[in-house]
Amino acid sequence: MATRFENFMKKARLLPSLCASLIAAIGLCASSTALAQICTREYAPVCGQVPGEPAPHTFANRCLLDAAKASFVSQGECTAKRTPSPTPTPMVGNDVDAHGCKSSAGFVWNEELNQCVRPWMSSAITLEVAPHRRTCTGVMVMQCLKVRERVPGQATPKWVPFFGDIAGFKHVPGQHYTLRVRKDKLETPPADAPDITYTLLKVLP
Repeated sequence: MATRFENFMKKARLLPSLCASLIAAIGLCASSTALAQICTREYAPVCGQVPGEPAPHTFANRCLLDAAKASFVSQGECTAKRTPSPTPTPMVGNDVDAHGCKSSAGFVWNEELNQCVRPWMSSAITLEVAPHRRTCTGVMVMQCLKVRERVPGQATPKWVPFFGDIAGFKHVPGQHYTLRVRKDKLETPPADAPDITYTLLKVLP
């Protein structure tokens, strides 16, 4: 009889401890259930960064962000950051205009000459030719045309001897001419030859 009584008393002493554990477990479940209900009850998106993940993640609300132990980034859904496209570096010699002229090489379009030219090498000028030739001395004594270049807005220059020829032009003695002429500088002129050539474009009235 004494043994049964002792066993009963031991079980009675363990009962409060079991009850306390059971109550604590029920309370924890209730708290977890309440927390789960709070985290899923509304949609108020926030952007957070989960440790170890490469990109931020959108959480339905701040509660779920905290539950995932993520750090707050911004309010609202995460937006993907776009990496700006690098500005293309222009290739040397690739700066060709609508006429095919390469400005990097100094070429520009000349409407009158109808081609790409380097202005310091090729241009169109107005050349006035006197009615009569005059004796001039170059490599030898010869009869030269007398010319003067007319530039709008500038004073009329003096006549100067013209050594050489104007390609495409035939002078008639006694006739006064005003010509539109192409003027080209030669980078490597032949020996004992002018370093500038002239070509007739048109005879002006």
